[in-house]
Amino acid sequence: LQSLLQESPLLARLPLGAMSGGAVGEQDELERTEAMDILYEIATLLNTGLNKDTLNALVGLCELGVNPEALAECVRDLRKEAARLREQEATAASSGPPGVLALPTMGGRQAP
Repeated sequence: LQSLLQESPLLARLPLGAMSGGAVGEQDELERTEAMDILYEIATLLNTGLNKDTLNALVGLCELGVNPEALAECVRDLRKEAARLREQEATAASSGPPGVLALPTMGGRQAP
């Protein structure tokens, strides 16, 4: 996200100065809200699947110095894990009694 902001001439004009911290006045808050709305529109156009709250949290982490590429990798990993858990729950729901989740398997055996 940070590199996207730095590389795009259109995005370089976003009022992100208010996003760097410090005392937040009414004008700064308006600029931050406008910038986040624009970033959300871009994220939507790029089909990122991020909602406004998640995007806001990710931008905040980037502002704190978190590596954007590492952050993106974490988001991808969390999505994969969530999909795996949903699949596991769906499999357990279709193969066992209601309300009972199956134990994860380890190499074809059920985990102890």
